Amino acid sequence: MRQIFHKRAKKKRTGLFWRTLVSYTIVLVLPILICSFYYFHSYNALKERNRTNQHLILENFAEQINSAFRDAINLGSHLQLNKYVTALSNNKSTINSTPPMDRYYLKKDLASLQVSNSLIQRINLYFPGSEYVVNSASTFSTSLFPYMEPKGYSLSGKDWDAILKRLQTERIVCYASDDRSFLTVAEVLLTDISGQPLSILAIQIDKKNLLNRLQNRLLLESPCSFALISADGPLLSTENNEISLSGLPFEKLVTAVPESSVYEVQTEEKLIIDYYSLQIPGTALISVTKKADYQAQTAQLLKIMVLTILFCVLIGIVVIMYYSRKNYEPVSQILQFIKGTDQNMEPEKNEFHYIMRILSQSRNEIERQRKLLKNNYMQKIFSGEIAFDQIPEQVAEQFSLNLTDSSACVVLFYVERTGSFNEPENVLDLTAFTVENVFQELLSEQFPDNYFSNRGQKISVLIHIPGEASQPLVLIEQLTRHLLGFLKDSFQLSLRAGISSLRPQKEIPDAYLQADTALEYQRLFETGNICCYETIPQKQVIGSIPLNTSDYVVNLIVSGNKAQITDYFRVLEKNMEKCVLSRADAQSCFYFFYQATAKLQLYCQTHYGLQLDALDFLDDSFFSQSLPKALSQTRQAYLAAGEELAEKSKNPSYVQWGKDICRFIENNYFDANINLNMVAEHFRISPAYLSKKFREQYQKSVIDYLYEVRISNSVALLRETDLKIADIAQMTGFVDSNAFIRIFKKLKGTTPGKYKESRN
Repeated sequence: MRQIFHKRAKKKRTGLFWRTLVSYTIVLVLPILICSFYYFHSYNALKERNRTNQHLILENFAEQINSAFRDAINLGSHLQLNKYVTALSNNKSTINSTPPMDRYYLKKDLASLQVSNSLIQRINLYFPGSEYVVNSASTFSTSLFPYMEPKGYSLSGKDWDAILKRLQTERIVCYASDDRSFLTVAEVLLTDISGQPLSILAIQIDKKNLLNRLQNRLLLESPCSFALISADGPLLSTENNEISLSGLPFEKLVTAVPESSVYEVQTEEKLIIDYYSLQIPGTALISVTKKADYQAQTAQLLKIMVLTILFCVLIGIVVIMYYSRKNYEPVSQILQFIKGTDQNMEPEKNEFHYIMRILSQSRNEIERQRKLLKNNYMQKIFSGEIAFDQIPEQVAEQFSLNLTDSSACVVLFYVERTGSFNEPENVLDLTAFTVENVFQELLSEQFPDNYFSNRGQKISVLIHIPGEASQPLVLIEQLTRHLLGFLKDSFQLSLRAGISSLRPQKEIPDAYLQADTALEYQRLFETGNICCYETIPQKQVIGSIPLNTSDYVVNLIVSGNKAQITDYFRVLEKNMEKCVLSRADAQSCFYFFYQATAKLQLYCQTHYGLQLDALDFLDDSFFSQSLPKALSQTRQAYLAAGEELAEKSKNPSYVQWGKDICRFIENNYFDANINLNMVAEHFRISPAYLSKKFREQYQKSVIDYLYEVRISNSVALLRETDLKIADIAQMTGFVDSNAFIRIFKKLKGTTPGKYKESRN
């Protein structure tokens, strides 16, 4: 034992160690990815939250400005109804008044309206017809514009020129000057029939009061600057010395509405601009934030994320290396044992020898035996030993057999060449495994219920046909052709296939017989790699020689009349002497008697439960001899079969009643639920009558015979496999291993364990 552990340090790591290491790494990577995704999502969510909050503040800010604009517009609507405005707009006066008096009274009205709104610094009305301006403080003629000095609280002549110019193309404008303490909302109040303005309203809004009102309602999470802009530049902005608005594309922001409300621009440094349109055309509200300020808010979370991932990676590496080395120790020692690194130690005294024995008794052996059991069961269904419609529900459930469809088709494959599957020990098993998996995949969509069985070089497929299937035989032939082409191209497998016609579920043995004879017809006549039974000509005459039908030949032999059998072949031989048969005629004759013999075998199995030894003459030597010799051999075989059938039919031990019961038990012994009542119910007789008649015929009870069959099959498993006693008990139908051991000792005189040791 010490030698193993001393040698371990000198051994290089095998692929298993690195696979173990990779598996642990994958397990570690998964939570790291989840953690990274969570932090990344949180990071983006925080960024989005900051932008959403800022956009919400921007919307509130815009709503306040729009409210001030709406007040100005509503004030204009109110002034449109003022009688002095109407009279002065038309260059007239009110009744019993003069234009100077109307301008005076209008000035008083404007003063009262101005007092009602704290944001309004001054209300101005311009009448182009009289070229007078009336505001809450004074009235003056436009001829004084050139002489008016620019003041912080009043519109200058230059301002009026700019406003009037913009109103030529727009209904309402927003105007501001850098050296003014107000911004102006101007609109055309009244127009004549040609659309020329009769009066223009210009409302001066105090910048300071508006900014104070807005800033008192802002709760900013990041330093930013808000600005009311037009195409010419900013009209109003909050104070932020760190952010410069110069260089921003104001005209683009106002004239061409951006596709997204938030986007980045590059000036002296990267800025993030959030955009919101206002009610007055040509104006917009923006918030400007440095990208670095956004990143500063999320940098802390990003640091935490990176540190967490690094911590997880470091801890994970330590854990992976520790457990990989720890878990690899026993595996390494077992591998050394397998490779024969401890040849100087006796295997019986090496504890790893027992570990390997335990590992060898895996579940794979149990599954293999179950598949073998199902394979044998399907072979009995194909041969007619078990009627498909008489399968017990428990067995159907155990083998997943669907009993609902009414018709079926059998496809029979014959493996001619195994191609790249060149290992002699398991070549046929590997071929059958490949055919089953590929063909099952092809059939799964249209024919989901299909069952496979293989014996030697033949692979049988039972395909249940759904009632709604359209042209199922054509589709099955196409899928079979696809399978053979795929196997040949991919694995160099060469197979032939015979396809039966559609048969009722109770005639599955007949379908198997059709597929088998189609396969033989294909071999004799070389019709390609696929042959459908329905396409085979059912000849009754070969050349000019009458053969009658295969059913006639079967009835001839079953009747046991030797004279008639002899006469049939004597007439056939005389006719052959009179004419010369072609090679095709000879092949047809071979095929006819092959089909007749196969039908006779099926008839004996389904009606008498017999497999006649005399009929086992159809091998390669039969087809390689001349036709006269083959007919002579066939005649002798048929005569012997008739004698054997007559002899065994007379034997009381082969009475049909008892034979069916024995066959039912032999086919279903592995079902733990089988008992006297179940057998009686299956054959629709009373348990008492069944027990009495069975004992009279076989001198033993039904249960005793069931135990004999179970023990006989368990002996084969004990001799041929390394399965545990409990597994063998379960596979042969015993409820528990104690009952199995008790019955085994009663019939064999020893326990299963001792029997297995003696065989080993």
